[in-house]
Amino acid sequence: MKNLLIALISTVLLSACSGNAAQNNNEDLRVLVKTKQVSQSDVIRLHDIPAVLIAKQRANLSFLLSGTIDKVLVKIGEKVEKGQILLSLYNPNLDPSIANNLAQLESIKVQISQAQRDLLNLKELRKNNSTSRTAYEHKETELKNLQAKEKAIKAQIDLAHANQQESLLRAPFDGVVVSVAKQVGEFVSIGQIVAVINQPKVGEIEVNISKQLHNGLQLNQEITGTYENKTVKLRITELSKAADSTSHLMKVVLELEQAASDKIGQELIVQFPQIYKDVYQLPLESVIDDGINKPYVFIAKDKLAQKSYIKPLYISKGVIVFASPDGISNPVVIKGQSKLSSGMRLQQN
Repeated sequence: MKNLLIALISTVLLSACSGNAAQNNNEDLRVLVKTKQVSQSDVIRLHDIPAVLIAKQRANLSFLLSGTIDKVLVKIGEKVEKGQILLSLYNPNLDPSIANNLAQLESIKVQISQAQRDLLNLKELRKNNSTSRTAYEHKETELKNLQAKEKAIKAQIDLAHANQQESLLRAPFDGVVVSVAKQVGEFVSIGQIVAVINQPKVGEIEVNISKQLHNGLQLNQEITGTYENKTVKLRITELSKAADSTSHLMKVVLELEQAASDKIGQELIVQFPQIYKDVYQLPLESVIDDGINKPYVFIAKDKLAQKSYIKPLYISKGVIVFASPDGISNPVVIKGQSKLSSGMRLQQN
């Protein structure tokens, strides 16, 4: 009996040890991982786009006449006032045209005076029936023709004087001469740019951006930029409504909200925001690429590893921003995922 009791006790002890071993083996099958609960939020990404600051008020100057430059009265970088003469043009047809028209005008005036006297005399003669009505009407017509010629010649003289004024290139506003493209003795055709003048107090930037960036912008919106490692503020003043047919980009004009005289012609970096709505953020190492362009993360669902496919949007400073077609409500494995496969048991840390 004693031997039987000893055998039963031994069996119970062996069974207990066997159960503990099985439980320990089951625990060893769990993979130790670190998880993180994630939630959707809006993320703003800044795109750095270089641009050159130009004067908001600027003018490319040209003559409305052809001719030869006879005077250059300013230098590059010189400050000028509105109406100041910058260059002058010589056209050999201007002065003779005025002189000839003035001579013709004097001759016509003499003829008109004589015709007016003749008409008065004929009028007196008509009272006494000493001349025919036809002679009177003929003289009256002659006077009207002379007066019409006088008006035409005066118009030609006014045009010639206007052309003389066009031979003088004047500053359209107070500003600074940026360039002078022609020198004395050079021929200039009509409309050819000969000088450029800027008003440097207010600067602006013109950039072409993608439709995705353009869609999130509004008129008068404030945009941040950098110049020589300093932050500057710009304001959107123009937004194109259609993309360029060649580049498919959309034009944006921004005005610098501070003094710009020392920055004209310099490069600024403009930071355009792009908003991603309802997205997730995780450390980049949390994502696994299966090699066929279907990246995924592991989530811990009921203490089991489960794949959740994602749509990467962009990576910045070791963080990936992504969308999830199905949404993520369970904790995401952020460490230890390299040891996992679908269905493995997890021990969350």
